[in-house]
Amino acid sequence: MEINALTSTQQTLAPEQRAAIDRRAEEFEALFLSQLLKPMFDSAKAPSLFGGDGPEQDAYGAMLHEEYGKAIAARGGVGIADHVRASLIQLQSAKSD
Repeated sequence: MEINALTSTQQTLAPEQRAAIDRRAEEFEALFLSQLLKPMFDSAKAPSLFGGDGPEQDAYGAMLHEEYGKAIAARGGVGIADHVRASLIQLQSAKSD
């Protein structure tokens, strides 16, 4: 099923269901993007923020990647959320039939 063909199916879902699906799709894309960004930042040698490469540096880096992923996804992302949303809507409509 194409993404554009889902508009009629999406119309039959309750607003709460659509909002939950939208939120989950964006959360998935944010998680995917944060995991995608991690190796990029790990390979770049940046000055230490805390005076050493200890566990606090790792914790801060993980939070930073997560926030970057959320920010990118919130601004449209790379299109993963659209496909996840379409799949979730299709599954939800099949479940309700």
